Amino acid sequence: MRNTTTHTLAFAAILLFAASLSYAADLDKRLVGVWQGQRSAESKCSFQAWEITRTYGGKFEIIRYTDSNKTKEVGRERGIWWVKASEYYAKTLGAPTPNGYNYVLLNQDKVRYTVLKGDPSADCKADYEFTEQRIIGAH
Repeated sequence: MRNTTTHTLAFAAILLFAASLSYAADLDKRLVGVWQGQRSAESKCSFQAWEITRTYGGKFEIIRYTDSNKTKEVGRERGIWWVKASEYYAKTLGAPTPNGYNYVLLNQDKVRYTVLKGDPSADCKADYEFTEQRIIGAH
């Protein structure tokens, strides 16, 4: 029994490693780092500010806030991200589907996203766009 468990765990580790390599191959390295963004109060969705960290390994962590000064945290999420052509996808752990966006780099430190498809359980189901700004010297 112990041998079977060891083999199962080893096989699972290999699968996870292989999956992380496939995401790493589909990353835009220009998006790696710490970024901040917000949806304005005038958008079709409620105001929200955030800080997101994307890694070279295809993982992300996002911290969401209800105020532009980022003092009122409302949640943290982790997941995986990848790109396909000019489309950016982020799948939060536990979410049934990824959120998808068209993205355009405005310069090396600024990216504009336009929603493509979203998780049906997301807080905003409307079409919207937003801009993220790299936080220089963060973490």
